[in-house]
Amino acid sequence: MNILITGGLGYIGGRVASYLKEKEPGTNIILTTRSKGRELPLWTKNFTILEMNVLEEDSIFNCLKGNNIDIIIHLAALNEIESMKDPKFALEVNTQGTYRLLNSAYQNNINKFIYFSTIHVYGKVTDSIITEETPTKPFHPYAVTHRVAEDFVNYFKHYQNIKSLIFRLSNGYGYPMDKGVNRWTLLFNDLCKQAIIKRRIVLRSSGKQFRDFISLYDVARAVHHFIFLVPDKWENELYNLGGNCCLSILDIAERVSNIFRKYFGGPLLQIEVKLDDRSGGDIEENSFIYSINKLLETGFELRGKMDTEIFKTLMLCKEFLDEGASNV
Repeated sequence: MNILITGGLGYIGGRVASYLKEKEPGTNIILTTRSKGRELPLWTKNFTILEMNVLEEDSIFNCLKGNNIDIIIHLAALNEIESMKDPKFALEVNTQGTYRLLNSAYQNNINKFIYFSTIHVYGKVTDSIITEETPTKPFHPYAVTHRVAEDFVNYFKHYQNIKSLIFRLSNGYGYPMDKGVNRWTLLFNDLCKQAIIKRRIVLRSSGKQFRDFISLYDVARAVHHFIFLVPDKWENELYNLGGNCCLSILDIAERVSNIFRKYFGGPLLQIEVKLDDRSGGDIEENSFIYSINKLLETGFELRGKMDTEIFKTLMLCKEFLDEGASNV
C-alpha cells in the first residue's frame, strides 16, 4: 500500500507517519514538502519524500502521477496564527489547496482521502456536549477555511466517488518528531519549553478556559484504525476526534509542573497569570464534552498517556537548553 501524507513533516503528520511505519513496515509512506533542498530530519530516512505545493495544480498533479497512491492523508494547511495574519492566503492554502488536491486525486484515480479538519468549525458553542450533529458556526479564518474545505471533500465523495473521512480534531498534544517542527506556540509545547528553559510558567490568559485534548499517539492510532483495522467503516465519513479529556489551561500548567518536578527535581514551578490582548477564545470558561461516541462505536479505544507525552516533550525541549537557547 502507498500512503501519501501532505504536511507529513509537520507536527501531526510526523507522528502519524512514524506510527504507520512502525505498525505497517511494509507500507510505503510518502511525505510531501513544498521546500526544495530542505534539510530533512533523521527520522525521515525510511520514508519517500516528494515535493508538492498545494498552490500549484501542476505541482500536485506531478507529485501524484505515477506513484500508485492508494490513500491521501491531507494535513498541509496554514495554522491558526498564520490564518489570522493573512485570511486571504489561508483561503488559498487551506480551502482552494484542498480542492486542487482532491481534483488531482480524482484525475489520478486515487479514491481514498482522509481530511483533518478542526473542532473550531463549531465556533462558540454554548451546549455542554458537542457532537457531529452540533451546528457549525466558524468565525476564525482557520476554522472558516477548514469548514469550506470539508464541503469540497463531500462534493468529491458524492459526485466523483472518492471515499473520504473527515476528522474534526480537537487539541492534539505530544512531542513532535524533531525539535525543528515549528509548533512551539501550542499550549503543551509552550508550557514544556517554558518549564525547561525559564523554570517557570507564564499563562497569557486567565487559565480558566477549558479545552478537549487528545494525544498525538491516539491521533495516529485513529488513522491506522480506519485504514487497516476497519476499512469498511468509511461510510459515516465525519468523526469528532478528541480525547474525552476536557481540562482547563491551568490544569495543564499544573500537570506540566508536576511532571517537571518528578523527573528534574526541585519545587513545583511557579505559575503566573498575565492577561493580555491575546486572551480569550471561542470556547467558554465552562467544562464541556467533545463527544467521540461515533468514533468509539467503530471499535476505537483511547490509549494515549498524557504524562508520557509531557515527559518526552520536556526531554526534547531540554535540547534547546543544551544548545544554549536560554534566551528563547
